[in-house]
Amino acid sequence: MKNFEITNSAIKQVKDNNRRYYEKVILFAQTWVKTQFKGFTSEHLKEAYYSHGNLKPIEPRVFGAVFRELSKDGLIFKNGFQLSKNPKCHSRPQQIWISKEYRLKQQKNRSNEHQTLELFNS
Repeated sequence: MKNFEITNSAIKQVKDNNRRYYEKVILFAQTWVKTQFKGFTSEHLKEAYYSHGNLKPIEPRVFGAVFRELSKDGLIFKNGFQLSKNPKCHSRPQQIWISKEYRLKQQKNRSNEHQTLELFNS
């Protein structure tokens, strides 16, 4: 098996074995990401999820399956890396994500800037 296939298989297994937690986290995440208008990491989503009174899943890797699903559905996009601030993570690189709504807002702002520049150059 190739690394990609192994990763997909592992994420599917975590998702299937933790179906109840997965469904609860994905529903929360689908709503939460729509309100994010700055970059965020998996740690930010976890903090928001727990701050709403939700219990920690038995298998925390379920969040990885959630992020993969959100990305596959086009609700979030990769936007660089940062070092984790969580002491347990020992400063490992962490993916930064942006929401679809934030990306569209950025594109609209770039389009408006271009139109303004054209007016001044005329």
